[in-house]
Amino acid sequence: MYRGIWMHPWDFNRNAIAELSKFGFTHVSLAVRYIEERQNWPGPNIIFQNLQQRTYTSEENAVYWSIEKDKYLNIPSYLRPIQSQEIKGDIVEKFVKACEENSIKSVLWFPTLRWEKAVRDNPFIGVVDIYGSHPSYKRMFLCPSNPDVKKALSIMVEELSEKYEFNEFEFDFIRYPEVPTTYSTPLLDLALSPCFCKYCKDAAIDYGINLEEVRKVLKDIVEWHVQYFSKLQEYCTDLDYCEAMYLDFTKELLDNDIIRRWLKFRENQINKLLLQLSKIIRKNNPKAEISADLYPPSGSWLLGQDYKELSKIVDRIKIMIYVKPFKRSICRIPYEAMLARKLVKNNVEIVLGLASWPPTTPEDIERQFKLALKLPIDGISFYSYGWTPKVNLLKIGKLFKEVKV
Repeated sequence: MYRGIWMHPWDFNRNAIAELSKFGFTHVSLAVRYIEERQNWPGPNIIFQNLQQRTYTSEENAVYWSIEKDKYLNIPSYLRPIQSQEIKGDIVEKFVKACEENSIKSVLWFPTLRWEKAVRDNPFIGVVDIYGSHPSYKRMFLCPSNPDVKKALSIMVEELSEKYEFNEFEFDFIRYPEVPTTYSTPLLDLALSPCFCKYCKDAAIDYGINLEEVRKVLKDIVEWHVQYFSKLQEYCTDLDYCEAMYLDFTKELLDNDIIRRWLKFRENQINKLLLQLSKIIRKNNPKAEISADLYPPSGSWLLGQDYKELSKIVDRIKIMIYVKPFKRSICRIPYEAMLARKLVKNNVEIVLGLASWPPTTPEDIERQFKLALKLPIDGISFYSYGWTPKVNLLKIGKLFKEVKV
């Protein structure tokens, strides 16, 4: 049984790896680069497992290995990785060694397309919607069709897979961004999704669709919503209303061939990028497994993630189902796990990514853990080490000891 946990570089130390080994963890995923954020929501704005650093705002554009700058001379400056100025030394090297010493599998966790600073420095490398605007907070995501993006990511993966004898390489944010909305409908969210940059337009022609035609269809949907929302006296969130919205959404997708082909095109772009990067790892570190962190399968297709196709590339799929912190029903866990098992090749492992940070309690963890054991999955991974109170870690360790698999 896969028993994993995610760890940020500022929380790493050899004693932490030794402790996790004693708790029964088999895999630790270390972020080798990270997104720009402060770990404050949802949950308390503190780090439980770092005595020296109870709060931390991550650096922009930082990576945590000793980069060879010469490899990136032909890459635009805004896409070049910059070694961390705050977390000193080659943390990746220390991490891999510490895992080996403690009989834990080392996992290099690689946030792929979410890269705020690069898109701010050059907006033309980011995904854009039908109006040419960046559809997510802080302009977060790189475009998977952009040749400079693909080249930069390939060189980083090449360097990591050449330098380190890790056990698993884990791709995160290998998708398009969510559209942040408060009052909306699923059809409007889709209509405002990316990407319509010039590189996507060229790739779409090769795929057999015209993004300008797609743009016109989606613009009509947006304009309908402009008229609709402007006439409302108040925004409705009643269950009956939400049901009507989703029924309309379903009918539109059934009837609209151009939208369906556009969704498949986006999935194709994500598949191609993941395949390109995975081949590099297979070549340089053939013993390493490859995994991908994915949205729950019920909605992953809206972000360009096709479980069936992605499972042809990777050895392991991790489903991010954070329940209590995001006020989701625990019923999502069996639903998404069984849906994933229906979609994923039988030889590909499925791991549930569960929350272990407050307001999640030890009782919540036990309930979710016991529910997960009844499902057709191959393991559990908890997010994240630094955010997890000691009492929750103790509960996880106790549950691991009770499982004999």
